[in-house]
Amino acid sequence: MRGGDSIPMLTLADLREELRGAASVLITTHLNPDGDALGSAGALALFLRARGTQARVLVDWPIPENLHFLRDGAGIEEYDPAQHDALFGSADLLVAVDMNAPSRMGRIADVAASAGIRILVIDHHLDPRPFADGYCLRSDACATAEILFDLIEAEEGLTPAIAEALYTGILTDTGSFRFERTTSRVFRIAAELLDAGVQPQDVYRRIYDEYPMRRTRLVGRVLAGIRSLADGRATLLAVTKEDLDATDGLIEDVENIVNYGLSIRGVLATALVTEMPGGVKVSFRSRGDVSIQPLAQRFGGGGHRYAAGATLDGADVADIIDRVRRGLQELFDGQ
Repeated sequence: MRGGDSIPMLTLADLREELRGAASVLITTHLNPDGDALGSAGALALFLRARGTQARVLVDWPIPENLHFLRDGAGIEEYDPAQHDALFGSADLLVAVDMNAPSRMGRIADVAASAGIRILVIDHHLDPRPFADGYCLRSDACATAEILFDLIEAEEGLTPAIAEALYTGILTDTGSFRFERTTSRVFRIAAELLDAGVQPQDVYRRIYDEYPMRRTRLVGRVLAGIRSLADGRATLLAVTKEDLDATDGLIEDVENIVNYGLSIRGVLATALVTEMPGGVKVSFRSRGDVSIQPLAQRFGGGGHRYAAGATLDGADVADIIDRVRRGLQELFDGQ
């Protein structure tokens, strides 16, 4: 129940009934949205519209340039209070995808709470916060897009545009099919999406092969300052406002830089500390026998065993860098 301590769980069948009973649905996702966030939101919107439901996707963050094809294909809108606040009073549902804490919605959380709109969550992360009216959660899924695939495919709702959005979510959240949750089933899903019209080379090119020069400059600057910790078993990277200003970089350019820290021989854990407007974001990654989730929880965040993160409002970047450095070192103390 919203505002309580329980997590009211929904099966896929429950979720289908909730969506069938709604004439108008708003969809949102987390701040600084990635491919799974926008792919899942876009796929759900396209699916609902095809069934005659009014569906709009609102995100309280600029859409990254490399994901504009999802924005354009699914009609994803950047939230504007003047244009969109009135929608919350008339819509039947707000569906939040790929996130499970109200703070990750940005300003949309307060507007939704004031309107009293019914909120559902569709997500694959651990440790949900009890704020919504229903949760369709599968922490075993490789991406939220996998959950949406099961919802849409069962109703024979796949179209080329929906398949492309879902494929984007799965491609990005599996690290191009190399992370832990890349199961044989994930490849079977990918095959079905290709059969539905996805052109994998086009999707990959748009996401990974058309970065602006400013990002390349930012990556070079960040990698030049990488720190090796715990006798080479951990690394720490940082992106400060100074780094962004020096390269004309944007926050969206930071996406995936954390993975460079884990691509070094012998490294089992890494973290990327990013100075954000109004706070600091920390992205954690690990592999082997090292679970990074407990370290993320120490900073008020969460996620998965090998991929987790935290956002600290109002924090000082230098202080967080030092705390993360000590936390990474402590992972290996005594080993």
